Amino acid sequence: MDARARDTFLASFARCRAAAGFLDAFYQRFVASSEEVRAKFAGTDMKRQVRMLEDSLFVVAVAVQGEEGSLARSELPRIAARHSRADRDVRPQLYDLWLGCLIDTVRTHDPQFSAEVEAAWRETMAFGIDYMRARY
Repeated sequence: MDARARDTFLASFARCRAAAGFLDAFYQRFVASSEEVRAKFAGTDMKRQVRMLEDSLFVVAVAVQGEEGSLARSELPRIAARHSRADRDVRPQLYDLWLGCLIDTVRTHDPQFSAEVEAAWRETMAFGIDYMRARY
């Protein structure tokens, strides 16, 4: 990932975080997107889930820049294990739905949303999604 895409992602993420209800809106959209997703989140403490997602987005943004084995990537194995078939069983196909809902939410919460912003989000998230899928 080049510095420009990273900076574009981080700036957009900051704008989204400053917009009221960004991650809550994402989860409303994602949970409403399919019965399977609704079932996955039944009984979930959504306030805690929102905090974990915010942390995870930062982890991915930093990890995409680091080398294999770097401190920046140290959280990814734990996150992947939690989403694997052995734990939460998040099927690899659900990540496409997740990303679509995330991009739609960024589009509505980032006043500077553009094709470049979308590409930066997709590039950043692709790293984490590919990592999770490979460890399903």
